[in-house]
Amino acid sequence: MRDRIPPLGLLARILLIVAAAILAFQAAAVVVFFGFQRPKPPDEPKGFSGHVAALVLLLDAVTPARWDTVFAALPPEGPTATIVPALPPDLPAVTGMVRIETGIAAALRSAGVSGRTIRAVPDGAGEMRVFVELASGAFLSFRFADPVTVHLLGIPIGFFAGLLGIAVGVVALIAVARETKPLTRLAQELDARGTRLDPLPVPARGAREIRILVRAIGAMQGRIADLVNSRTLALGAISHDLRTSLTRLRLRLELMPDSPQCARAVADVETMQQLLEEALDFARVATAPRAPGGADLGALLREIVAERGRDAPISLEPMPPPPPVALSGTALRRVVKNLIDNALRYGNRADIRAWRDGDCVLLRVEDRGPGIPAEARVRVFEPFVRLETSRNRDSGGTGLGLTIVKQILDIHGGAVEIADRPGGGACVLVRLPIETGPAVTI
Repeated sequence: MRDRIPPLGLLARILLIVAAAILAFQAAAVVVFFGFQRPKPPDEPKGFSGHVAALVLLLDAVTPARWDTVFAALPPEGPTATIVPALPPDLPAVTGMVRIETGIAAALRSAGVSGRTIRAVPDGAGEMRVFVELASGAFLSFRFADPVTVHLLGIPIGFFAGLLGIAVGVVALIAVARETKPLTRLAQELDARGTRLDPLPVPARGAREIRILVRAIGAMQGRIADLVNSRTLALGAISHDLRTSLTRLRLRLELMPDSPQCARAVADVETMQQLLEEALDFARVATAPRAPGGADLGALLREIVAERGRDAPISLEPMPPPPPVALSGTALRRVVKNLIDNALRYGNRADIRAWRDGDCVLLRVEDRGPGIPAEARVRVFEPFVRLETSRNRDSGGTGLGLTIVKQILDIHGGAVEIADRPGGGACVLVRLPIETGPAVTI
């Protein structure tokens, strides 16, 4: 299940960590605020609600003629109180001030008064009005500044705080993205280079740790390139000596009288020479510098079919001239040659077709052999892998043909895949990127 979920990037992980920290801080603040409040007795009036309830009880206890005297005793800096005969007709049905209304009702109940109509409504510009029914049927009207919501230019200050928080969050996001950009660029450049062995210079930018990482990767690329180049040079030197020895051995075999054992020995020497050549080609592909692309696939296919079509069952489907591809003539020839050899060796026939598909050229080579099982279509591209159930080991193959094809295509940004041919056989489909520069002659 975890493999199906793509991993989060570094920027997303940082944002999740920051968001989790903020949520944890807010949760801790809520716990502290509500957990350490001094509990009040159930019958103790709470702040403003208690004052309103006391004023209602006082007005109920005096005659209406004394109400002005009661209002005159209120502090001048406090809320303004008046008596209205009834609730305003434009009062909204739902006010959203349920907590204030229930608080006043609780305070009145603690004094033995219940059943009174209580309404609390915001009155704009940061003010609030509270209506409480008196025993006479009239309503006590309070108008006071909202002590909870602070307003600026008539707008709750929380709105500006939210805008400020969003602005700070955007700035923080930009800053984090800027700091992680060198890592993103490094990953993209290393991924874009494919399987090229030559070191890719990456500029060291960003924080000190990122610069150290970039320099370490550059040094590692150089060490790997030196190691593989040394291996290839050693392999080339050994192959030169082996080829010399194999040539002398074959000459000695040719001078011996003809016999079945001598013929088998010559065949074994030829097999060893072929294996040695393909192993050297496999090692050279990774270290060879990338030559300029622009090879003409159509001309190459026609040339190969004209040369080998007389002695082997090869067919080329008529096609419009495909555009030049981003491979050199040598690399493209090796890809096509290996695919055709593979089809002829194991499928007794090679049917070729090429056509343009968007920004690439597709090359299809089909054979009439037993095909390749689906579970082995990835493994056949590994070095020296041959399928015993469908491939004859006496046919002379070394198990490096498809490996070299895939290696060349990976270096040049192409791809190769294997499918079943309708009616039986294998179908190898190659995707070749189109060259944007001028074409070259093969």
